[in-house]
Amino acid sequence: MKKTALDKDLRKLEQMEAATHAASRSLAPLGIAFVFLLGAAAWTSVTFSGGPFGYLVVISAVIVGYMALNIGANDVANNMGPAVGSKALTMGGALVIAALAEASGALLAGGDVVSTVANDLLR
Repeated sequence: MKKTALDKDLRKLEQMEAATHAASRSLAPLGIAFVFLLGAAAWTSVTFSGGPFGYLVVISAVIVGYMALNIGANDVANNMGPAVGSKALTMGGALVIAALAEASGALLAGGDVVSTVANDLLR
């Protein structure tokens, strides 16, 4: 049976939809990181807007947020790479475990790290 023009056009639209979906999936992590950095800048600008050098604090917060994303990505790659590579964990499972571990480590030990840097290293 001969394909109609409508069938051919619908097939082309399906292919374009699949290509658009694949392209947008690769941009999602960058978008999430960008939203995180914008959130850090917004929170810092609201919190520290009264000082004369408030803009420097906002710029510093964005730089620190970028560094935090890089350090977290390095930790996850070092810890979860062998588990995912050996197929002991799926990529999604490894990311969930890494997110929970990173967040709980920052919340539980973050205060001690800050006090060590403020009191022991800088004096």
